[in-house]
Amino acid sequence: MEKIETAITKMLGIRFPIISAPMFLVSNPDMIVAVGEAGALGAMPALNALTSDIFRHQLREIKSRTDKPFAINFMLLLNPRLKEDWAIILEEKVPLVITSLGNPTEFIKQAHDSNIKVFCDVVNLKHAEKATKAGADALIAVAAGAGGHAGPIVPTVLIPWLKQHLDIPIIGAGGLATGQGLASILALGADGGYFGTRFVASEENKFNSEFKQMILEATPEDILNTAEVSGHPANFLKKSIERFRTLGEKSDKWVDAWSAGQTVGLVDDIKPCAKIIEDIVREYREAVAALPR
Repeated sequence: MEKIETAITKMLGIRFPIISAPMFLVSNPDMIVAVGEAGALGAMPALNALTSDIFRHQLREIKSRTDKPFAINFMLLLNPRLKEDWAIILEEKVPLVITSLGNPTEFIKQAHDSNIKVFCDVVNLKHAEKATKAGADALIAVAAGAGGHAGPIVPTVLIPWLKQHLDIPIIGAGGLATGQGLASILALGADGGYFGTRFVASEENKFNSEFKQMILEATPEDILNTAEVSGHPANFLKKSIERFRTLGEKSDKWVDAWSAGQTVGLVDDIKPCAKIIEDIVREYREAVAALPR
């Protein structure tokens, strides 16, 4: 398939401006390899590995299976393995780090000293300006409707608002599951798209079959925004939050509360990651060709 070139594809050396978002419990080395080999960028939270030793092993496994770039999401708050995992990221020279929740300034400096690029999650202009000043290579504009921790501003406003004020590549997150969605955010000025919920319903996701089925059955009205799980507003499947509340003290909130975005209404089948990317690219081209002239 012909490339879709943007500032992000040129920066990372990928064919398509599509990122499989790093999803807690869900993203794994198999997904990263499959997405990378299909021409997009795969990502995974460092904390998906149960221990730092397993995390190092997974990084080496990924690099042994593909020469394509990939990303690791690194939380700067609520992270019990902050120092250990950060040292591993630097030692193993992860191609790209995506920071979230916290001040990235010192981490960006250390990453750049090791020739590692850093993208930063932001939900508003204030956060975006701080991340840009700190030296971020690009920003993830996490808009309303995104799975997990999400901001309150809709993508049709957040993306052009950031582009209006900042000269830095922007990746749009929130409301993306199809090629039509990718076309819409590139039209708004974004340089790439963050796809999360769509990749929950992938064959490479081995976390939980019930989670996948809940994604297929859910509608946008089944997404609940709440801070009760992590202390920060985030979007979850309502059914999983109801179960979490019922279990009370018996619940493991990090396992029982399942993040998802409003795009659940656009996901109705389970496919290999490569097929998901192929479909997004095809839908993108069809959407652009069908626009009124």
